[in-house]
Amino acid sequence: TCSSILTQLGETIPDSVDPEVVGAMIPETLRKYDEVYCDDWLGKKTEDYTLRYVIRFYLQMSQAAFFSKAPHIVAYFFCKVAQLSLENGVCQHTPLVFLQLSSIIMRSGNNIACAHRIAKDAVALSERFNLSDQMAQLSFLFTNAVGHLEWFHAGVQRLRVCFDSALSSGNAEIGFFCAVQLVNYSILSGEKELTSLLKDIDYYLHLLETYKSEVSKNFLLSSRETVSMLIDKGEATSIEAKENLGDVTDPGNIILDTFYCHQVLRNFWLGYGERCRHFAQKGFARIPQGKYFFHIIKFYYGLSLLEMLKKKLNSARQKEVEEIIESMKVAVKHADSNIRN
Repeated sequence: TCSSILTQLGETIPDSVDPEVVGAMIPETLRKYDEVYCDDWLGKKTEDYTLRYVIRFYLQMSQAAFFSKAPHIVAYFFCKVAQLSLENGVCQHTPLVFLQLSSIIMRSGNNIACAHRIAKDAVALSERFNLSDQMAQLSFLFTNAVGHLEWFHAGVQRLRVCFDSALSSGNAEIGFFCAVQLVNYSILSGEKELTSLLKDIDYYLHLLETYKSEVSKNFLLSSRETVSMLIDKGEATSIEAKENLGDVTDPGNIILDTFYCHQVLRNFWLGYGERCRHFAQKGFARIPQGKYFFHIIKFYYGLSLLEMLKKKLNSARQKEVEEIIESMKVAVKHADSNIRN
């Protein structure tokens, strides 16, 4: 196993990892990043092939932890490999590690500017290596971590290139996750007319059948339902296939994040304020504050509350709206073009 190999390579792998330990590792890693990241370090390419293998095995273990729905263990492994890179120099795996570190920082909703900087540094660093086989994955990771902090329209263009690149290089799964993000950004930004967007989604779903891929299907079906409902309430544009939510009690069930966000969007624009607010509360209870779905839900939740207050004044709700406005002012500092639009 990766764990036993890492032990033979001199690494100490704990039997278990407490979330508190990870909570301390993240600021420690950021402190080290601020101390080390400079031109001298960027020019220090590690010649230690053993270290490169160590990093690769850690990456494999982090992937297993992700599919085991253990986010704090994923964070532990990426903090570990980020620190190894900072201590020993860069290699071809360093950009991926830093992009994942950026995503981990974003989840807490703190240090947003720092997460954005690390992600941009990672992309710049990737250009120093011949990483054509990784570019689709790196572009997706950047967009997934901090893409919402930049102009949505630019993200759509980046994701289109990423989708084509992934499929042409045989990395179909990454390509389809790019398609999921591309569709979400298109919905949020109004980048494309809805009937055209619906055709695009059906094209992606057709490709999923061709590639016999199921990993991203539920996410695309959720987006399709939203677009269909916004066009004609699904009267002529709906299809029989619907997303499978799986175990709704599972805190690691990430399809629920997408489901709640789309329910908030649908119900707001269809005029179902109470249902919009109901699903917003569901989303707040499970989605990390740093994820862009959280901010989208909060935005539409605030608009729905304003509509409610027009009909009936409620001091508690009024205060809640004021708090949301203040949080949106903070969000504008990090994603001005998207929030203002």
